[in-house]
Amino acid sequence: MAAARVQRSLALIVLAGAFIALPPAAAASPGQAVRGGGVVAGPLGTTSQLGFTATASGGSFLCVMAGRSGGFPFGPWQSVQQMHVQGRVTPGSLTITGGVATFSGTATIHVIGRTASGPLAMTLTDVPFTSTQAAGGAGVAWHLLQVSGVGAFGPEVMKSGHITIWP
Repeated sequence: MAAARVQRSLALIVLAGAFIALPPAAAASPGQAVRGGGVVAGPLGTTSQLGFTATASGGSFLCVMAGRSGGFPFGPWQSVQQMHVQGRVTPGSLTITGGVATFSGTATIHVIGRTASGPLAMTLTDVPFTSTQAAGGAGVAWHLLQVSGVGAFGPEVMKSGHITIWP
């Protein structure tokens, strides 16, 4: 009897996981949506890995630049070797116009690098960001990340991966 209860619980967990993993259209979420991920091209040292999903009800965003041994200057920092931008999409912020999707939210940013006075390791919280992108695959899709008080990455084309927009 206990084994049957455990099996039913596991089945419900697997079923719930399957619904969470479905793309917005398959999960029957009406309205506009954008989802994407892959590697974004950029000047030497600024290539990044990207993943996001956004609908009218919100979503999530992640952009990682890691392992840049030589570093690159960006925003207020002299040399950044690693940067991690992770945030939540603000519900109602997604707009899609002419095949371009834009959404915004707030992020936590972790930065490792150097300043004129020495090593840099900092975390910034609740930093506003805006993500803008066009659909397609490698060489066609592009992405622009604007981070308030820090600067902009892009627009740059996707080296690999895909971005899909549901208007």
